[in-house]
Amino acid sequence: MNSLFDIGYSGMNAAQTQLNVAALNTANMATPGYTRQRVEQMAIGPMGGSRFTGGSGVEVTSIRRMADQFLIGQVWRANTAGNFYATSQNYLSQLETIVGSETSGLGDGLDNLFAALNGATEKPENQAMRQDVITTAKQMTLRFNKLQDFINKQRSDIRSQQQNTVGSINVLSGNIADYNKKIAETEALGGDTSIMRDQRDQLVNELSSYVEISVNESSDGSYTIAMNSGQPLVSGSTAGTLEMKQDATGKMGLSMRFSSATFQVDMACGGTLGGLNDYATQTLDSMESSVNGMAKSLAEAFNAQLAQGFDINGNPGKPLFVFDPTNADGMIQLTDISWDELAFSSDPASTGNNNNLKKLIEIGNLAMDIPGLGNTTLSSASATLVSTVGIKSKDNQSALESAAALLTQSQNDRDNYSGVSEDEEAINIIIYTKAYQSNMKIIATGEQIFSDLLALF
Repeated sequence: MNSLFDIGYSGMNAAQTQLNVAALNTANMATPGYTRQRVEQMAIGPMGGSRFTGGSGVEVTSIRRMADQFLIGQVWRANTAGNFYATSQNYLSQLETIVGSETSGLGDGLDNLFAALNGATEKPENQAMRQDVITTAKQMTLRFNKLQDFINKQRSDIRSQQQNTVGSINVLSGNIADYNKKIAETEALGGDTSIMRDQRDQLVNELSSYVEISVNESSDGSYTIAMNSGQPLVSGSTAGTLEMKQDATGKMGLSMRFSSATFQVDMACGGTLGGLNDYATQTLDSMESSVNGMAKSLAEAFNAQLAQGFDINGNPGKPLFVFDPTNADGMIQLTDISWDELAFSSDPASTGNNNNLKKLIEIGNLAMDIPGLGNTTLSSASATLVSTVGIKSKDNQSALESAAALLTQSQNDRDNYSGVSEDEEAINIIIYTKAYQSNMKIIATGEQIFSDLLALF
């Protein structure tokens, strides 16, 4: 009789545990990063030597966290790639807009300047036409300086975002180390750490958006996390600290302090932090060098040619531009030249001569050695800048779309294995409710049999 009660009670307890786990899964259906749990149970064999006892009931052996580290790792890796390209695209889209705009692009400014010069060839001594040349030249400097200001603003934004990202990495690393300690201590005492592991994996997922990482699990359940260049971020309950500093040349550098050791860290580290570095070094630096080179070439070519001519008063030509990349007001400025001081003439005695003006116009077809763009004309250089940024943006967008698709697929693969199915849990609740009720009937039956036996005496 005891066997009937024992079996019924064990079945009730197992069904109750199954219902609790199904309820927990259902309650956390929309919880980010939650991993479905499953009850593992086994039959209890017969007690004693009776040949007519089939068994003694059921026993819950564990509550299993349905996690696959390979699938979770795929999500982390895809998250790293997606954030790398998304970060670059944010800045590339802005740059593509300003270099290709009619109101700020260098190409339209150059076209306007040479159009004004061409217009002045008909009446080189005309004040209005000469003033138009000065006006368009001024507008040209504004375009260069506006583009320079934009580059400086992006560089400042990048450095600010880098510092913020490093700060976030340090906070996450410290929190993961704390979870490592809690998980190791709890498992050593035989406690369940499923929820803590989910919460830790969410932190690791966020960390993977900032930098590329490798994750290994130790026997005590703690994670060891390293950057792609090998430097440790987290080991057990110890977390490293990243620090970003600017050296004497203005270049940003990254270092890692772990325990008593300090390591230099490669800035090409994937994720948001790597994307920022890639854009700054591969796109922004070359853009800045080319734009400065164009401004310098323009100023030097115009000033050199004007120096070979004469103004309306027969005086030697004065420079039109001043190029100074350190000038806080803009790297290229117009001099205080007046309309009558433009040296359009090659003959000091002839105010209507336009020979030197024609040579100024020829500068538009003059090949110059411009950093990052090679030996090319100013107009071609401007078109190349627009084209280069456009191609980079398009390639990056394609890579971003592929990374986003991979992240979606990886997340779906993880969720198919670890996520909660509403239909499955609903069925489980029905099944285990019936199982609980059935085991109660077994106990009730046992009580009835026991009562009937007592009534015989």
